[in-house]
Amino acid sequence: MIKKAIILTLILNSIILIGVPAGHGYGIMIMFEVISIPMLIKNGFDFQKEYPFESSLFLIALISLIGKLISVAILFSKNILNKQKWIYIGLILMLISFLIVCFGAWNYDNFLFAITLGSGIPFLIYFNQVLYSINKEKYKSELVKA
Repeated sequence: MIKKAIILTLILNSIILIGVPAGHGYGIMIMFEVISIPMLIKNGFDFQKEYPFESSLFLIALISLIGKLISVAILFSKNILNKQKWIYIGLILMLISFLIVCFGAWNYDNFLFAITLGSGIPFLIYFNQVLYSINKEKYKSELVKA
């Protein structure tokens, strides 16, 4: 159950819509994650004062990508409950990137914020499902020990 919830959380985080005010368009999180690595290698951590949200999108996407890679690595472990700290780290990195994108969109436009938040609600639901499943399994294992 935990592995299925983690997989769905990864997928739902990947399809969060991110609006780009300067580009007047939308993209999904996974698109920014794929683009972030070559852009950060080419340009480094270049923050433009005129467009701080757009210039930080690649760094935010990189943080989300690291969280996803940690979560994918956890899926291949046999006893997933022994890796709780790593699950939490991966989930928190994905959540932080989502929250930064939401707050960045809030500064530009309410409609942009609504689209980003609305597309992220399923991610938040399954984020909570993973936490609930971990605590449920942990509680079951403690009952068996007692």
